[in-house]
Amino acid sequence: MVFIIVTVLSVLGLAFLLTFIRFTAGKDPSRRTWNPFPAREYSGWLGDGTRGLFGPGFPGRARVFVRNWMSVNYPGWKQWVFWALAASFAFCAGTGFFFAFFFKNGMFGFVLLGHVMAGALFAVGLPVALLLRARAYRPDAGPGTESLDLRPLVTTLPKKPVLTILFWAFAAAGLCLIVTALASMLPYFYFRAQFPLLDFHRYGALVAVLAAAALFDLGIIPRRG
Repeated sequence: MVFIIVTVLSVLGLAFLLTFIRFTAGKDPSRRTWNPFPAREYSGWLGDGTRGLFGPGFPGRARVFVRNWMSVNYPGWKQWVFWALAASFAFCAGTGFFFAFFFKNGMFGFVLLGHVMAGALFAVGLPVALLLRARAYRPDAGPGTESLDLRPLVTTLPKKPVLTILFWAFAAAGLCLIVTALASMLPYFYFRAQFPLLDFHRYGALVAVLAAAALFDLGIIPRRG
């Protein structure tokens, strides 16, 4: 129950912060404030944006954007590494959180088998993706010239360090997922020792989802002025 509460609050909190920062991006800096909170204006903006996702022109624009982004970051055969990692992570996260929320006894049956197979693909895809992209997120690469305007949460921050922290947070959480999954399959842990491993696995998945969502929003999706 604690995990469910923490997950709901953290996911909703991150979604609210990221969307509210985007909502205030086009406003005058002096108006980017929590007090008074522009509830009606924000909800209207959020509704318009949600309806825009189902508009007739959105799929085409999304395909063009994804194709251009992939050609720069994962050209040629490297795109298969990205899609394998993204698909396996999405499947594992979706099935894992669904069963953690709605099934007291955990995952079972063909879904569990699919979860394990997708986890194996994730365990292979993550190290390969790190080999391909780690150079772009070197901690010693310097702050760069671009900045992220995160008001009213904080002031403007250098973009590169923020994305670097999120990238390595996702990598560390992914490593936690791999290690805890492999450890639970070894014949060295008795039954009660499986529960802490499961807790580490679940919270590692939560950190990975939050880091991936923030990295996707702040580093990939274009920001409008």
